[in-house]
Parts: sequence; C-alpha cells; structure tokens
Amino acid sequence: MDTQIVRVIEEIEDAERARKALLDAGFDRDSIEISHTGDEAGPSEANFTVGDSPAVKGGTDYKDVYTPGLEIGKCVITVSAADPARLEQAAAILEQHGAKDNDPAHAAARRNEASGLRSS
Repeated sequence: MDTQIVRVIEEIEDAERARKALLDAGFDRDSIEISHTGDEAGPSEANFTVGDSPAVKGGTDYKDVYTPGLEIGKCVITVSAADPARLEQAAAILEQHGAKDNDPAHAAARRNEASGLRSS
C-alpha cells in the first residue's frame, strides 16, 4: 500500500524543478502531485481572500490588482510510494529544492527526537 509525504514550496518554478528531480530519480509521474493554494482572487487568509478591488487602486484593471494564481500562494507537493525508503529519498530531494514540512505533528516529533524524548 502506498503512503505519502506532503511538502510546501513557495514558488511554482521551484516546485516544477523539484518534480523534475523526482522524475530523474525514478519516481513515477503519477506518484507526484502539485497543487496550488492561491487562486485568481488572491491568496486565502482564513475564510477570506486578500486584495483590493480595482476601484481602490484608482481604476486599475483586474489583472493588475489580482496576481494570477500561479504567481501567489504556495505549492503543495504530494509524493506517493510503497517503500518508506523511497519516501525518505523524495523528502531529501524536495528539501534540496526548498520544500518545507509544515505538519505541526512532524515538527513536534523532530523536537522530541532532538531533545532525546520518544513518543509512545
């Protein structure tokens, strides 16, 4: 059964470079998914979108006020594999391309490992 890792990268260009590196390392194209957290209305803040209406900007048209979705927000990369060692390899490749693990549970586990504590 496949398991997966999820990482976040700021820029779409970096995400695409990471995907290429994963493919070059032998990962199957179908095992790599990139999604984007932004949309045409701007990055989301809680349940709201941020950005001004064109009227606030003095009549600037929509494209100048709301940056296109692929230029804002963050990219989420999901990599699936059956072998945990392959996921470790994917995590290392993604880290080389600036990907971060934003899962608070993983951060807590790393802090516990660093301090010599083990989770039960």
